[in-house]
Amino acid sequence: MMELSAYRDIFIEELNDQLERIDQSLLVLEHTPSPELIQTIFRAAHTIKGSSSTMGFKEMSDLTHEVEYILDWVREKKPEISSQLIDTLFRALDVMKLLRTEYISGSNYTDCSSMVSEIKSLISMRSEPERSMPPVLNASEMLQAEEAAGSGQHLLAVSVNLMEDCLMKAARHFILVQRIEEVCGTVIAVSLHKAAAPGADEDERHGQFTVVVATLKERQQIQDQLGVDSDVKSMHIAPFELKWSRTDSLVHAPEAPVQQGNPKPDERGKGSHPTVRVNVERLDHLMNLVGELLIEQTSLADLSAAGQRSDPGRVLPDIGSVSDHMGSIIKELQEGVMKTRMLPIDQLFSRFPRLVRDLAQKLGKDIELVIQGGETELDRMIIEELSDPLIHLIRNSADHGIESPEVREAGGKAAKGRITLTSFHEENHVVIRLEDDGQGIDAGKIKALALGKGIISEEQASYLSTQEAVHLIFEPGFSTASEVSEVSGRGVGMDIVRSQIGRLNGIVDIQTEPGQGTVFTIRLPLTLAIIKGLLVKVSGRVLILPMYNVAEIVRIAPEEIQIVQGEQAILNHGRIVPLSWLRDKLHYPRAERSSKTIPLVIVRSVDKIAAFAVDEIIGNQEVVIKSLGAYLGTMNHLSGATILGNGRVALILDAAYLVSH
Repeated sequence: MMELSAYRDIFIEELNDQLERIDQSLLVLEHTPSPELIQTIFRAAHTIKGSSSTMGFKEMSDLTHEVEYILDWVREKKPEISSQLIDTLFRALDVMKLLRTEYISGSNYTDCSSMVSEIKSLISMRSEPERSMPPVLNASEMLQAEEAAGSGQHLLAVSVNLMEDCLMKAARHFILVQRIEEVCGTVIAVSLHKAAAPGADEDERHGQFTVVVATLKERQQIQDQLGVDSDVKSMHIAPFELKWSRTDSLVHAPEAPVQQGNPKPDERGKGSHPTVRVNVERLDHLMNLVGELLIEQTSLADLSAAGQRSDPGRVLPDIGSVSDHMGSIIKELQEGVMKTRMLPIDQLFSRFPRLVRDLAQKLGKDIELVIQGGETELDRMIIEELSDPLIHLIRNSADHGIESPEVREAGGKAAKGRITLTSFHEENHVVIRLEDDGQGIDAGKIKALALGKGIISEEQASYLSTQEAVHLIFEPGFSTASEVSEVSGRGVGMDIVRSQIGRLNGIVDIQTEPGQGTVFTIRLPLTLAIIKGLLVKVSGRVLILPMYNVAEIVRIAPEEIQIVQGEQAILNHGRIVPLSWLRDKLHYPRAERSSKTIPLVIVRSVDKIAAFAVDEIIGNQEVVIKSLGAYLGTMNHLSGATILGNGRVALILDAAYLVSH
């Protein structure tokens, strides 16, 4: 027996793709209506409807059935693509996304009846008559229909429209269904044309319906036997075709159980397994490399056996040559495996045009989002963690950065504001730049607000440079909004940006000019799985600091250490940098020092910088990060561990935690 749960991950992956396709197509349709876009959205809704029905996901199937109908109505009637239509489709899309989330998490489904009613009312306002559409079959009905068709029976759709003055339409409906079954043989499915809506007359819902039957009789023969009924306004019999989408083939599995209502929590509560689509050429390349490794392994085994039979010294050069070749293959294999984890960042960026559209409507502003560099590849794990920080930055730019059209025009700017989101590679990093052409950030105002909120003291304010004052927007509880709104003003958001970018070992820079705009620049490692680390020795222990957090390595004399506000610090390129002894930070015992100078590692995380004194700088090398698991409890100062070439374990320090604590 094959269970539908085996296809769950495939279903979710395709559902995500189709919802994203609808989202992007609606955004374009709003500004550039075209039949091709309507067709694209229709096909996506039809695919979702079919696969959802196959998986027993009735709520999604019913909603997409209505969306599919309104799109079919648009294709046929070709009305003007109004903002009301676009907004209704966007709201329906939001409900679909909510249903998807509930399907994955195992929670109860949201009632979609109001959304269905909204779609119906949009069409009824145009005086469109009720439609007659064949029902959507679920998995068991599909199997029954296919078996009937395979045995030589006809599949017919009998559509019935009762008279408006028919009394007790529900009772007449059941009588007619029973008559149709007696005449035709097998009733596969019955569908009411009017969906249930809050306050709707239950009896009226049975006024129009379609019955799908399997029979050996011809259409005219059935029409004659059913005869004329005084309560029937019209009856139409037409062939019913089984239309299989790509995922509809799932129901071919014999004896597949049908889920009624919500899938059981134990079947879906664990969520979907994360998947990555990998180019076949990349997989072929990895396979070739593995093949080369196997060849070299055989060569190494032959050389080892030859060394045991004769003088080992004679085979050492050959062993060294094989080892070098294996090293290059492993390096290439490592890079190939890393590429399989990479995804184009456009998968993240493509979510933001809708966000900017909704923000512009709420704020009463005219804003366009320009996206560049969506093909830049980044580790899947980092892309998933980047969503929230970028959302907060975009909301900040739309709310605080971009002015209203009136203010912009008064200042000599175009009424439409622009937010530009760009990504590109820079050495071993990915750079993401968010730029707006708004009013910029006033460092003086930021400093005054921070003082007023008690975030900094008068003494601290006197030491702050303009750049440092601007970075105060990342402090918890800081907000420049004069009132709380749906978009901002609760004092949360930008501190989340700093903490989450810090967890990704990233760095955030701000360049701003009052009246001209602001640029947020985020630098991130390509991956969190393999990093280049700086090996240092502290109290006899080897520790590793990620190189992308190392701003500089310097040596200073003890007398260069200064005391600022009671804390040790050094002067680095004209900037006061706080100094800590890494051994004291980690509560390690002090070791004897013979050198007259102190090696320092200046570490940067997000917008903060600090210097750490160590006993010795060993050098840098690439290391594979291994999780410490939950056995050690909370170890905030560690991001993992690695195994060195000598077999010893070295701990990898969390630079973001060290700098901020």
